[in-house]
Amino acid sequence: MAHIRVRPNGRIQFDMHLYGCRFREGTKMLATPKNLATAKTTLKKMNAEIDLGSFQYRDYFPQSKKVAQFEQLQREKHPDREYPFFNDFAYQWFERKKATWKNSYRNTMQNVLDKYLIPQFGNTLMNEITLSQIDFYRQQLMQMVKADNTRQLSNRRINNLLWPIVSMVSLAAEEYKFEYPLRRYRSLKEEKAESHPMTIKEVKLFLSHVPHEWKDYFIIRFWTGMRSCEIHGLEWQHVDFDHRLIRIRQNWVNGEVCDVKTPKSRRDLKMCDTVYDAFKRIKNLALSESGFVFTGKSDAPLDTHFVSKKLWYPTLIKAGLKRRRAYETRHTAAVLHIAALENPLYISQMLGHSDTRLLFDVYAPYVANASRSDGNAFDKLMRNENML
Repeated sequence: MAHIRVRPNGRIQFDMHLYGCRFREGTKMLATPKNLATAKTTLKKMNAEIDLGSFQYRDYFPQSKKVAQFEQLQREKHPDREYPFFNDFAYQWFERKKATWKNSYRNTMQNVLDKYLIPQFGNTLMNEITLSQIDFYRQQLMQMVKADNTRQLSNRRINNLLWPIVSMVSLAAEEYKFEYPLRRYRSLKEEKAESHPMTIKEVKLFLSHVPHEWKDYFIIRFWTGMRSCEIHGLEWQHVDFDHRLIRIRQNWVNGEVCDVKTPKSRRDLKMCDTVYDAFKRIKNLALSESGFVFTGKSDAPLDTHFVSKKLWYPTLIKAGLKRRRAYETRHTAAVLHIAALENPLYISQMLGHSDTRLLFDVYAPYVANASRSDGNAFDKLMRNENML
């Protein structure tokens, strides 16, 4: 049972006897009549759950160091559970899946489990996870805000946080033979990705203000649309000067070399004269023995955060340009290639897209001449062929 006590400092404390042990949890509430009434309401709910055997310590004191002690006692009291607890099953699921993931994604998934899912659902039996629990937790995530009062997590991020638990419940339902409770679960509608590419004038302005020793690095990014992880993982063995090709074969992510993002990302980029000359200048000045084209002070491949904080954002400020991500070099390359009326298939191949649909869905609105919606181009073609 649980009781309320008032400590010598005048603050309310919950005093509980659970599974033969005493648990005390202080609060910051002073023992005013209003606060005591609130505490008594909470106490009534706690005792009802204790009587029913559904009390969960973490629901009331999620930051307490005693959560683990309570849950250990609870499990020892009921060792004959037919279904596993979420945290036990989650770690088993992780061990079964991790061999199929890249190290970077493995670390991401470990973070999702440790920071979000296990603190929320860890002491829940797999067969007791309900759609309403998922919905309520999702609502909590959607209400999280930053200091400027904007949402902390996008719909896409929340979907990525919750899909593992949906997958785990589905697997547990199949293996432990209980009814799958999330049939009506639907992912949040994800916001359409926004891009903020630069104009030709802005690219010229940026390159005129970037530190001279990094100018060729950004020329290559603006001209080729390579991802940060691709250009940072590029080795000289993949730069073919004889055939003027850049062979994208690997990425540099979280301090290690890994496979490219998708099968389409494995591609050969043609070097125009500007890019060819940039690589030649870099090669002539190269001092690194690591084999990577672009390296930092320790001779390791460039870190994306270093590029953003030390090069990209300071140059934007110096040039008086609008703040945007360094990834916009990729969007800029796409838009300017479209504006130059390059073949869409070539541009998609250059970017490593699976088809041209993304190219026009995302980038075409930024280029006035890209969509050609007035029919003038067709009319000019027909007139040139003396059709009239």
